[in-house]
Amino acid sequence: MKYKFIIIISLYLISLSFSEVPKNIFIAGDSTADENGGHNGKTAGWGKYFADYISAKLHNHAVSGQSARTFYRDGAWNNLIKEVSKGDYVFIQFGHNDVGGPNSNPKGAAGGTGDETVTVTVNGKEEVVHTFPWYIRYFANQVIEKGATPLVLSLTPNFTFDNGKVPEPSRFAGFMKLVSDELKIPFIDHYNYIARNWEILGEGYIREHNWFPADYKHTSPEGADFNAKMVVSAIKCQKIEDLVAVLSAKADIVSYPCLATE
Repeated sequence: MKYKFIIIISLYLISLSFSEVPKNIFIAGDSTADENGGHNGKTAGWGKYFADYISAKLHNHAVSGQSARTFYRDGAWNNLIKEVSKGDYVFIQFGHNDVGGPNSNPKGAAGGTGDETVTVTVNGKEEVVHTFPWYIRYFANQVIEKGATPLVLSLTPNFTFDNGKVPEPSRFAGFMKLVSDELKIPFIDHYNYIARNWEILGEGYIREHNWFPADYKHTSPEGADFNAKMVVSAIKCQKIEDLVAVLSAKADIVSYPCLATE
């Protein structure tokens, strides 16, 4: 019996050593996540720095100026999804460029949360515009079909304080949570992780360290690295085990408060 027990434990340990962990993590998003930043290098996206906190290979497909609609329409999503394989993770984050209706903003989505559509003409071509949640569902379902895992994130906050507090996010954060709940996929409330920890640091700290050197939306490299740390914190706080398994040694020292709801 003793030896049988030892064999069982040994086989279990061997199975753990060969268990699948994500080899690749992809990011679909806008300038707040993209690799290159803008403003002549004064700003950067969090995706560039997130790579430092994981052992998996990061493929950052976030592109400045993109909305969920344009990421779908102009081919960026197709370029991403064709590289995704079973066991990978795909992080999806939009909301900054999606404001306004499809007629007033060539990047804006149709109103509603379901399958509603509006047909518009863009550069002489007709386009069927879907709702914001429709685009996120489409992305997530394609990832699932690949045997990979979609993870949706709420948008990052703009640099705005009101009596020491960061205002509530736009409706796009709620749309991400809606899709997460519907499809039973992971959700990281990036907005509130950043906002709550900004409030601890204080508005003066962020100004003093010049985390927004060009405008109220785009972070400095230091600010972008902080936003990447907030993703790491969420992974730890929410115990997303597949992702915990690929956190690097640098991630071990990342320690910030979890959200009150977790």
